[in-house]
Amino acid sequence: MKLSFKIYTTIFLISLINTDCLAQINFTRNSNLVILNLAGDTLKNPWAGGFNSVQFSEVDLDLDGIKDLFVFDRTGNRISTFINAGTSNKVTYTYNPEFIQHFPEVHDWVLLRDYNCDGKMDIFTYSSGGMAAYKNTSSSQLEFTLDTALIYSDFNPDGAPNFVNLYISSADIPAIDDIDNDGDLDILTFSITGSYIEYHKNLSMEKNGDCSQLDFQLNNKCWGFIKENASGNSVTLYDTCSFNVNSPERISGGNKHAGSMLFTLDVDANNSKDLVLSDVSFNNFTLLVNQDVTPNLTASSMVSQDSLFPKNNNSTIAIDLNIFPAGFYLDVNNDNIKDLIAAPNCYNGCSNIENTWYYKNNGQDNNPDFSFENNSFLQDGMIEVGEGAHPVFFDYNADGLMDIIVGNYGEHDPSVGPLLYRSSLWLYENMGTTNNPYYQLVNKDYIGISSMNLDLVGSRPTLGLAPTFGDLDGDNDLDLLLGDYNGHIHYFTNTAGVGNPAAFTLVTPDYLNIDVGQEATPFLYDIDKDLLTDLIIGKYNGTFSYYQNKGTASAPLFTLITDSLGKAVTKRQYNHKGSSAPILIDSNGTTILYSGSYNGYIYKFGNIDGNLTGTFSIDSSYNNIWEGINSFVAIKDIGNDGYLDMLVGNYAGGTAFYKGDTTITIPASVSNYGSLEELLIYPNPTNGNLLINVGANNINNAKIEVSSLLGKSILTKEITTIQTTINLSNYANGIYLIKFSNNKGTKTYKVIKE
Repeated sequence: MKLSFKIYTTIFLISLINTDCLAQINFTRNSNLVILNLAGDTLKNPWAGGFNSVQFSEVDLDLDGIKDLFVFDRTGNRISTFINAGTSNKVTYTYNPEFIQHFPEVHDWVLLRDYNCDGKMDIFTYSSGGMAAYKNTSSSQLEFTLDTALIYSDFNPDGAPNFVNLYISSADIPAIDDIDNDGDLDILTFSITGSYIEYHKNLSMEKNGDCSQLDFQLNNKCWGFIKENASGNSVTLYDTCSFNVNSPERISGGNKHAGSMLFTLDVDANNSKDLVLSDVSFNNFTLLVNQDVTPNLTASSMVSQDSLFPKNNNSTIAIDLNIFPAGFYLDVNNDNIKDLIAAPNCYNGCSNIENTWYYKNNGQDNNPDFSFENNSFLQDGMIEVGEGAHPVFFDYNADGLMDIIVGNYGEHDPSVGPLLYRSSLWLYENMGTTNNPYYQLVNKDYIGISSMNLDLVGSRPTLGLAPTFGDLDGDNDLDLLLGDYNGHIHYFTNTAGVGNPAAFTLVTPDYLNIDVGQEATPFLYDIDKDLLTDLIIGKYNGTFSYYQNKGTASAPLFTLITDSLGKAVTKRQYNHKGSSAPILIDSNGTTILYSGSYNGYIYKFGNIDGNLTGTFSIDSSYNNIWEGINSFVAIKDIGNDGYLDMLVGNYAGGTAFYKGDTTITIPASVSNYGSLEELLIYPNPTNGNLLINVGANNINNAKIEVSSLLGKSILTKEITTIQTTINLSNYANGIYLIKFSNNKGTKTYKVIKE
């Protein structure tokens, strides 16, 4: 067994080295390519990648003393980081992804709060029916260290301690705030079975005289004396409920909790926390006003509710976000007063464009006066096409400059009927020059796809648009094939003629009755090099279907050869789908296949030419690029510098730009010195633990150092036994280098954490 893992590691490394050296292509993320909106205004952060269901927190990313912005998108567990210039009374955020690598792997929900009062924001995030906490241990750079993988609370404060997992649903967002005003952070969350809110008091101040610990006790099982109603986003006030029961499972009444969001603030300056509630099935916030002015803040009592919040605080419009809005109270305009940001909290089927509402606070933190500013906070500075971005390069107006077309899964739009989405092609025209491109959005529904009934079975428009261009009728202009979420292909001919702006006409919906199941992503390319354009289609299961052109250049006859071209697949073992999305290029006479994937990594396949019935080589995390799930790739030299550039779309509806350069990245491989013997490192890839067998002859003065591809050392360990374990569970997915050294020399290995 160990031998097989050793062989796998060696072959894997050799494969990576061979394919990268052969292609000699490298891409570097670049944010300098200018994009304009429809009105001609320059987008502030065009390549930030889009927002779907996002959560906002403050944190000092670059350690300059100014609170920057951390954004977490629960659709795909995607992190975005924005640097704050700190200009007084202005929103001055600039997207900077270099800080993402310093955050641990997180999912479902994330809130940054300073729980140990050291002035640095720590992390609370969902973990196994509860939540984990990471301490901010930044010194010279941003760094987080796992404090506890699961927070417990004493559910029996009157007797022998009974520590139980502090339950928080993955669908919820709890309130983490100093509820009793004693200086440490407490937690409000819904009980596991019902409609009552639990108050978990932090005893750190009482026990230690400081806020350094996460020491919770269930002090009220029905905080606020309210019960959430099952039929609406409202509560029953003055509910009679038990206090301090031993177990959350013993609550009577209520339905099993489905999903709610809580956050607290003081809206009337009475020194008690009021509560804002939203629910999974509704579009609004409900403000619950707390009139408890007695010293017993833990027995707070809600006396009124306002379903139009923040409309009545003091004069603005109510939240109306489809569906399940979440609220975040933080200073975003640098006036030292907390503002309100709202965004959807659902996983899918919710608002995905113009869905980050910004309310400026013209009052105080404890007596807010909100004014609605806009419904696309930071989104209005991005390429944002809703849900799912599939970019391609295409010179639509025949001016010799490469334009960009972005197909989407769709914009959420309940008015269109049961589909709930409207899909279209977004056209960004190249307004620059051959050597200096820049782009402007000129059409959000290029050729009117959103109103065409391409779904013949449903007699309605289709979703999940994936365009590709090629000459299918032999007239030397480029026609269009359009894949969709049903697994079908639609054929549009270009009637413009050579040298004229494209004019597409629908010829055949459900072209050739091709059906690859779901998520058809076609690409036209002469893969067998017979001078006839073939058709390669990515699909839901992550493999590639190869349709050979057995017709002519002007009358192609695409014939299915295999549904598993090159035995290539983009599906990870733990994923339910692969969502392959191919693009093929000719690199100095060598065919290379790149593909996006459901897991978000970019796949690179080689050993293609003359091997269409064989097995392609694979790099399953090319350049360690990850921009979010459901990635799509477009590649073209847009700057006329001889080097290919890359666009990467993602499910959040945005894209990233990677500029090609002359650098050749050769992955680190084994470096042999002296008589140092081979190590066994397995499993590789790993989801956390790596078992390392160094051998009996390697132990003297032995040490292992783990570092990222950027050279950041994350772990050093002295080796005194033949076998040791390295745990990468708390680090982000990606490629890591394992450097082993002793008095005989050094060896460096590459491992993948996924």
